[in-house]
This record gives sequence, C-alpha cells and structure tokens, in this order.
Amino acid sequence: GVELATIHAAKGLEWDAVFLVGLSEGLLPISYAKTPEAREEERRLLYVAVTRAMHVLTVLYRDEPSPFLGEKWPH
Repeated sequence: GVELATIHAAKGLEWDAVFLVGLSEGLLPISYAKTPEAREEERRLLYVAVTRAMHVLTVLYRDEPSPFLGEKWPH
C-alpha cells in the first residue's frame, strides 16, 4: 500500500521507501519562512523526512532544487 504524509507528520514514523516530492526552490523552504528561525524549522523538517526512509529514498524537484539539498546532499 501507499501512505501519504507531509514532512510535518513524518516524525516518529518509518517506511521502507520514501519519496519526497516538491523539494524545489520556493517550495522548501516554504515561501513564508522569512525569519532565520522559520528557515531552520524547515531545514529540520527536511532532515526528519529524509531519515524516515529505511531502505530507499527518492527526492524529486522541478527546475531548481531546494537550497537545503545542496547543503548536505550532492545533486
């Protein structure tokens, strides 16, 4: 089966395979995360989402990837 979850709801859960969709510039961090604290929270949520994959992690973005991806993971 397939379970859909937001990165906000992923904490404490694990899946064999995780597909992170929409990790594009302007979508992550979300556009209203203007303060350093809000951007750091978005970065933390991405880390939580990435670490939910037990075996397979697939990251999808359109055009330009989120700037957060270049900080920790190469293209």
